Amino acid sequence: MSRRISISNPTAAALTPWLAAILLAGPALAAEELRIASGHPGTPWHSFATVLAQQFEAAAPGTRARLVRGGNGYWNPIVVNSRRAEFGLSNTASAAWAYSGDETAYGKKKYADIRAVIAGLRPVWIAPLMREGYIRETGSSTLQRALRVPRAAPRIVMRPASSVVPVVVDKILAAMGTSRQTLRERGGDVLQLGAAQIPSMIRGGRADLYFEAVGPGRAAALNAALSGHVRLVDLPSGARDALGGNGLIPLSLPLGPGRESRAVSTVELGTMLIVHRDVGNRQVYRMLEVLTAGRDALARSHPAWREYAPSPYRALNTRGVPLHPAAVRFFRERGWPEQAKRGPIPIPRSKPGR
Repeated sequence: MSRRISISNPTAAALTPWLAAILLAGPALAAEELRIASGHPGTPWHSFATVLAQQFEAAAPGTRARLVRGGNGYWNPIVVNSRRAEFGLSNTASAAWAYSGDETAYGKKKYADIRAVIAGLRPVWIAPLMREGYIRETGSSTLQRALRVPRAAPRIVMRPASSVVPVVVDKILAAMGTSRQTLRERGGDVLQLGAAQIPSMIRGGRADLYFEAVGPGRAAALNAALSGHVRLVDLPSGARDALGGNGLIPLSLPLGPGRESRAVSTVELGTMLIVHRDVGNRQVYRMLEVLTAGRDALARSHPAWREYAPSPYRALNTRGVPLHPAAVRFFRERGWPEQAKRGPIPIPRSKPGR
């Protein structure tokens, strides 16, 4: 952030050494700023980014960390790629799609200037919930059967296009040999609404199949909120296999103890921190120090991050997004690549409502 200062006044040579030093070093004394693309206020991502910014400022005196609000796991790779923010929180899957130019997610446009800092910050699964009334009416208690009902295809409800969920749903439908158009031709529909509107659609019998992105504990809480109206259903193994390796990972969604203690077979999106490729090594290395050493403070930032615990396997599982050179150095110095070869550590189960 330095700039050249030209002093043409001949009296400059007569300046006392201390005054000359202040003038010449002026820009370096100004606070260095970096921006972190987060989420809307009140969301887990915004809470995490707020604490991360505070921790970074404490670790790097003279640096101001500012949040770029209003983004999400789908949009933040675009924000970082365009250098509207140096760092950004993103779903690991969407970062992989952005980097590779996935057609379904980003229309084949590549955002190749993003780099991975660390993955595995927080698991995020896709939870498919089917309306109990639809199951009784059609006899379809599995996703495979529901998507093949001849004249009563399900009415799918999910968040708007600004969310990563519609991308995953389109990929799920394609993996199962169908599409939005085919469902509509068979009496179904695809509705995209705000999160606050969806529960009333389910309770009122105006939607049959609900897809949502959930973190630890959220699926059980969501199921409890719609108790008696929905049932969590599995993604079939063929669809999970087809989706694996394309930014998504087949991974069971653990539920809380009690009646819904079973795990749901689905796919996981992941959460990672990304950075623009031109950000300096010093900033990226320091950010990783904060993310690892400041684990406890970050875990307290929001209940959704309570299980935040970076591990070598998850940290390096960037799903195709190359690591920033400073991240490569950071992890090598700590032996994480060798540790990652031992495989994943089981994700701890959360209690319902956490």
